[in-house]
Amino acid sequence: MGDTTLRELMHGKGAHVDPVACVEDISPELAARTVADYPHSIWQIVEHMNYWMGYDLSKIAGENRPYPDKAVEGWPTHPNPATEGRAATEAWRATTRRFHNSYHAGQIALLRRQFGAWPPERGGDTW
Repeated sequence: MGDTTLRELMHGKGAHVDPVACVEDISPELAARTVADYPHSIWQIVEHMNYWMGYDLSKIAGENRPYPDKAVEGWPTHPNPATEGRAATEAWRATTRRFHNSYHAGQIALLRRQFGAWPPERGGDTW
């Protein structure tokens, strides 16, 4: 597989949705919504991904960061860590600015479909 193919897969061509496109047009209210019998909001999923990317980047940088004792330590406890209004909008923007990973993008796509907010503005498969 060539470099061009790998780049295209990471930016929404072929089988993958662009992970940034998957979250960039979501309002803080939608990001904080939850679904019955599903444990996390989109906001929590993105914060979880940011946590682990930050963890891995700090390890690569040589920091001696301890591995969490429990998986729950990598998840925010509230569906929306901000309050509401402008504070929520700014907090959601800060969350999405740190986001650069596709590992859980399928979960986000599934929740967006559940909320009737799929596909993203920049597109995504709808099969």
